Amino acid sequence: MKIENRDIFEQIGTIFYAIAAEQHVKPLEVAELKMLISRDWLPRNHEKTKSVVSDETHFILTTLDALQGAETTARYAFDQFVHFYKLHSELFSVDLAQRIVATATDITRIFQADSPLENKSLVALKALILPENVRMHQDQVG
Repeated sequence: MKIENRDIFEQIGTIFYAIAAEQHVKPLEVAELKMLISRDWLPRNHEKTKSVVSDETHFILTTLDALQGAETTARYAFDQFVHFYKLHSELFSVDLAQRIVATATDITRIFQADSPLENKSLVALKALILPENVRMHQDQVG
């Protein structure tokens, strides 16, 4: 089965949704969540300093909307991402994995949950997609 770019970025939207849902992002904060994701995932047109909406970013944000509308649980969304990743891990370069983890970390930092404990989905995401040497460096830095 051929995997399309769309599938990958919909799954990235799924993991961002799972992280945000675990952080209990409120409906009024969704616009701020989308701005955060857009900041990291929209390509910039440096000549005009305008954001250009890419298909990839559109897929991520549309997936967030769909999962929120369906009231999908954080656990279910996380499990969906894990399943996709295990079937297609070769599609996730170290650079892409680091971008995903960086955005997920920003989500947990900006939208702090009621509990001071680290987001369980973020911890599991790092263990899943980051090579051990990169995880060790991130733990030392962050």
